[in-house]
Amino acid sequence: MKKIILVNHLLEPANKLSGISNYLFGVLSALIKQDQFELVLLTCWDRSKLPASIANANITVIQKDYIHSQPKNIFNQNLILPKLIKKFNIDLVFNCNPVGGTRGKAKKVFVAHDLYFDVSPQSYKWHHRLAWNLFFPMAGRAADALICVSNNTQNDVHCYHPQLVKKTKVIHEAPCLEIMAKRPARSTEKAGLFVANMSPNKGGKTLVSAMTLLKNQGKAPAIYHVGSDDQGRFATFASELKNGIYPSSLGYVSAEQLGHLYATARYLAFPSHFEGFGLPVIEAQSYGLPVIASDIPVLREVAGEGALFFPEGDAEAMAQCMLRLYEDDHLFADLSNKAKINAARFSWDKAAKETSELFFQCINKPY
Repeated sequence: MKKIILVNHLLEPANKLSGISNYLFGVLSALIKQDQFELVLLTCWDRSKLPASIANANITVIQKDYIHSQPKNIFNQNLILPKLIKKFNIDLVFNCNPVGGTRGKAKKVFVAHDLYFDVSPQSYKWHHRLAWNLFFPMAGRAADALICVSNNTQNDVHCYHPQLVKKTKVIHEAPCLEIMAKRPARSTEKAGLFVANMSPNKGGKTLVSAMTLLKNQGKAPAIYHVGSDDQGRFATFASELKNGIYPSSLGYVSAEQLGHLYATARYLAFPSHFEGFGLPVIEAQSYGLPVIASDIPVLREVAGEGALFFPEGDAEAMAQCMLRLYEDDHLFADLSNKAKINAARFSWDKAAKETSELFFQCINKPY
């Protein structure tokens, strides 16, 4: 008889892709394909809006209204979970977030994508830090296992929450975009890409400074921004510089459009100060797109040999990397090949296999 897994997806906004929803849909689709468990998905999404691999699968989907307030959302989860655990005879609750409902007699697995609130608390509002400092330790105590999406995230958990050392397991993410059967040719524009919502950790100031340095040298290769900058950080950074410039915004784009951009660009700019994983890195590399990345441990771990690295925050060094990739076709071809080889290390089938093994370990462990 198959074990029954309740997949808790209530913290992510309804019918709107987030990084964590992308993660869940990738691993859940692969778990469905492996067909080792009976799956119950608890979500705010309409079933019709879920990826076809999930919406059309033989799984139970329970839809609830999205609650924007995280404390209220988690309180609501703690009312719902015990009832569902009892109703469906759930063996394990898989929570795709690092925080969430902790009540109900079933084994529990949480996922730590990053520890931003611990690593850089000054970048976040006090009430967000307070919620993290309350809810993450609660989840940690309730968890039978804590999946970390990178060795770097695991190291951060061990540093800031040493009581969780024995519960952690590294299971890497994988690209969420399907590779086009027929890819377009690389653009002669040789434009760069920056794919991220403009949050404090993304290194936007370094990128703006590097672009401005090149412009003031008479060289200004185009860079396009995919994502949001709702606080106008790029414009603020540029206003602080002589002749400051910043990437042209494309806003949010579809998965198909993003794949087209990865297939036609010259490089992905990734000047982050800290990351939990850095999913755009391997998504870009799966299209053979080289990466220009901050030399921080997690990006060394994820980007491998398919990237040029520069010292974190060093705009001049970043500008030199951008210029090298813009001008040197042989370097581009070499890094493009290495990028594809590196991206192939990551797959959702592999992640699902490791995740299912962890589920069985937790289920078979005595209370």
